[in-house]
Amino acid sequence: FQIVATVLLGLLLTPAFAQYFQNVKSVKRQPLYRRISVGTGYQILTIDSETLVAVVEDKTSTESWKTVLNYDTGYIASKIVAENVCYISRMDRVVMPALSSIAVLAEENKNVKGERVVSRDVRYVISNRRIRDLSSYGSEIYSLCRGLTTYMAYEDQQPDLRSQVWYNPNSCYRLDLLNLLGIDYCQVQAQ
Repeated sequence: FQIVATVLLGLLLTPAFAQYFQNVKSVKRQPLYRRISVGTGYQILTIDSETLVAVVEDKTSTESWKTVLNYDTGYIASKIVAENVCYISRMDRVVMPALSSIAVLAEENKNVKGERVVSRDVRYVISNRRIRDLSSYGSEIYSLCRGLTTYMAYEDQQPDLRSQVWYNPNSCYRLDLLNLLGIDYCQVQAQ
């Protein structure tokens, strides 16, 4: 009888102990890492679903930049290496691909050879306001922009060409994220 009781008790407690040890021993999942061919080069996409952050780093011969998309704080930041500058802006969640689908969409578009094709564009106007305290934008954006001149950039909300904001065509810096989204950071032309 004692053996039967021990076996039954073991059968009853095994699922409970399994659940307990699974909750106690929370294993950190590894970030998703993808190398995506774009145009004549490639970009590296890293997604951390626990921190809700995607990082895109351009590795072409003509450009060098890195963008952090922080879906938790709702901000994006782009480090333009040639300019030694960082731009931070609010994330437009309607335009921005969802974190859960960005890798799949990028994989679908990676076979575009020799040219960049983006399905959506967003233009940001760079303000003269420098950001001094980076801590409120999340640790990834803090790490990206620390030590660089950092400016706030605001989405251009004017949908047509009759807008009141005039841009110097040579003042925009274009980022094409994974053949999914074109981002323009533009200086306002002084009038």
